[in-house]
Amino acid sequence: MKTAEDILDRNESPRAAAGAYSRGAGVEIRHQLSAGGVVVRSGEIVELCLIKPAGRSVWALPKGWVESGETHEMAALREIREETGIEGAIDSDLDSIEYWFFSREDKVRIHKVVHFFLVRFVSGDTSHHDHEVAEAAWFDLEGALDRMTYPNERQIVRKAMALLDP
Repeated sequence: MKTAEDILDRNESPRAAAGAYSRGAGVEIRHQLSAGGVVVRSGEIVELCLIKPAGRSVWALPKGWVESGETHEMAALREIREETGIEGAIDSDLDSIEYWFFSREDKVRIHKVVHFFLVRFVSGDTSHHDHEVAEAAWFDLEGALDRMTYPNERQIVRKAMALLDP
């Protein structure tokens, strides 16, 4: 299993690597590596857990930094637990998304890669999310897709649902 350091091809933590800049057209660039999951629970219907980060008006999949020494899977399960209050079990690797954005706070361009997994609910309560999340909630598939802010994350959910269908 590759760790974050293997992926970034560095001998430093992803947070330290994120502080290492490259230059492009005079703009500093930071590279970030994250992991997360499409968390599902099955009953009469399949439900997905989404988060609304504190201070933001978006709904998204739970995800976050891959810490030094963690595999992508370890980071995904940790971030899901922290952001949703849910303990999960990884069912399968889904895909990765890659995107760029500008950090107004740090005044740098960010290149981010996020590895996603299909994660089945084991236990927990969404009210036990951490302070970085305003709300974590369960939605049916249609409700989740309608509520989700980011198109690339909706594509990841569609891949997950295809794996769940017989």
